[in-house]
Amino acid sequence: MIVNLGIQVLPVQSSQKAYDTVDECIACIQQSGVKYQVTPFETILEGEYKEVMQVFHHVFDLANALSPETVIQARLHSKRDTDVSAEEKTAKFKEEHP
Repeated sequence: MIVNLGIQVLPVQSSQKAYDTVDECIACIQQSGVKYQVTPFETILEGEYKEVMQVFHHVFDLANALSPETVIQARLHSKRDTDVSAEEKTAKFKEEHP
């Protein structure tokens, strides 16, 4: 079953170090092979539940290795009988903006 997971990593450290930690976590997601979309507030992952959760665990371990304290917010969207698609949820909002 395909799910969506929104993950936001909030390192509790100085601003520049926090950005560096977030960048490292995003790089971890990029290297995972899981479909993702980076937004200003979180990164959305899309894939098989076990695969997505494995990436979450890698990000969790990395964030804790890089920062003495971290808040991680995660939201999971699944459906019992069908896959979840970010494109399906957002396609109606894809318009050209000047």
